[in-house]
Amino acid sequence: MVSSKNFRILISITVAAMLAGLAVVVHDLAVHNARWGADLYAGPVSRIILAVLFGFLLLLACRHLVTLAFAAYDHWSQEEAPPPGARRVPVPFVSIIVPAFNEAPMIRQVLESLLAVEYSRFEVIVVDDGSSDQTFLRALPFQRRRPDIEFRVFAKSNGGKFDALNHGIAHARGEIVVCIDGDSILQPDALRHLVGHFDDPSIGAVAGNVRVANRGTLWSSLQALEYVVGLGLVKRAQSAARVVTIVPGPLGAFRKCALSQVHGYDGDTFAEDFDLTLKLLGAGWHAVYEPRAVVLTEAPEHTLELLKQRYRWTRGSLQVLLKRKWGLLTPRREPLRFLGLWYLMFENLAWPLMHILAQVLFVAGGLLLGVHELMIFWWLQLMVLECAVAAFCVAVEDEQPSLIAVSPLFRVFYLVVLDVARLFATAEEFARVGMSWDKVTRLGKFDPSKG
Repeated sequence: MVSSKNFRILISITVAAMLAGLAVVVHDLAVHNARWGADLYAGPVSRIILAVLFGFLLLLACRHLVTLAFAAYDHWSQEEAPPPGARRVPVPFVSIIVPAFNEAPMIRQVLESLLAVEYSRFEVIVVDDGSSDQTFLRALPFQRRRPDIEFRVFAKSNGGKFDALNHGIAHARGEIVVCIDGDSILQPDALRHLVGHFDDPSIGAVAGNVRVANRGTLWSSLQALEYVVGLGLVKRAQSAARVVTIVPGPLGAFRKCALSQVHGYDGDTFAEDFDLTLKLLGAGWHAVYEPRAVVLTEAPEHTLELLKQRYRWTRGSLQVLLKRKWGLLTPRREPLRFLGLWYLMFENLAWPLMHILAQVLFVAGGLLLGVHELMIFWWLQLMVLECAVAAFCVAVEDEQPSLIAVSPLFRVFYLVVLDVARLFATAEEFARVGMSWDKVTRLGKFDPSKG
């Protein structure tokens, strides 16, 4: 983790770079306006294009600045807090639940990582959800591996991930329940970092820090940067307000009484983790992010599998939000929930559409208006924004500096591809096109050094 002094330096450099980029945009717009005068902007189409592009860049910069401000506040708050778990003796008993469906290539590595956990009181519950491979047989020997750690392996007919998790929760003896995916490698100190937050009785859930383990391809490297910037930074900002909106499947800790209050996971969406988190927030519990609780997960390495995964995530998120559509129309009854739902709708629906529209106008604007030089400068400003934020996040998360090198491609290519996929998924969700889970193929490519 970055020290308080160095963190302030990072914030200053990042903000300065972003503001310098915006200054470049304003300067170039003024120069081109003076050079070509009214002729360049005489047509209404030209004015609309330039206004939309400038508005998008301004909105993107403000979005980054606000997120960074909240993330900085969360970082300083955690620095001043006592060490995790320092105030509770004895430490609470924890139940780790591992739902598994056809996880034979990974299940041994996952359970071996749990044997190395640096925590004194916990049990492991593996729930084989009707696998057709050797998942159950490979997990079964772990029941006798350590006399001081109770491993229980259950087998049930296939009912979906939510059902496997609920099955594990029903058998859990711990006051805190930690859920991880069947392909997630838990770092040894992750558990004690998560548990420390439950000293606060208002905390119902804690989100772990998910990192991509396999980084041998361009796709997986871009996803590694996405997890650091697109997910980690946002969770830090949300954690400052104690309203993290997604406690991720690869690593999430929950107060068991909170899970009982909201009746666990529901199976009516394809984003059960998002749905559960909103249920907990709606019931009055707080959710925070713990960046020191690291879990390694395997990212898709092939284009089709990545798009299938994001297709499912997008449709699942929309299903979760549509379950709560009544909340979008009741500002007086619950103003905070009302604002939160509109924010989530903006992030999931409006923002991808705005991003795609801006990218199209960048290209079309240069061709139609003949202001290629202006568009190039604006593209450079966009790259300054992305590189500055990427450098900040990589430094704060103690990640590999090489990820910064792919940040230009991250904005101009990777996010565009994902947002196009999101738009198709959105259209099909509203058209009520049928869908299936489409489980990602496990490759078993894990590098422990990424933790």
